Amino acid sequence: MKAMELLIIEAPVTGDYGTALQASTINLLVHTGETAKKIMDKLIIVRKNYLPQFAETIERLEAEKVTIKIKLSAI
Repeated sequence: MKAMELLIIEAPVTGDYGTALQASTINLLVHTGETAKKIMDKLIIVRKNYLPQFAETIERLEAEKVTIKIKLSAI
């Protein structure tokens, strides 16, 4: 868990998608790498206004039509 926490801190500082994915995949609560990637991609999209360091990743995810199914207006 500590390794995951350190990677979670490093990922947004560096804007490194690989680090963010690694943090997601080593989370003990996430059962598969595929699930981790889907969750992470959707979180990046929903929080894109706060993640300018992931601009290239956001552009790629939007080109891949990654979307969320619910409207999160209060968040």
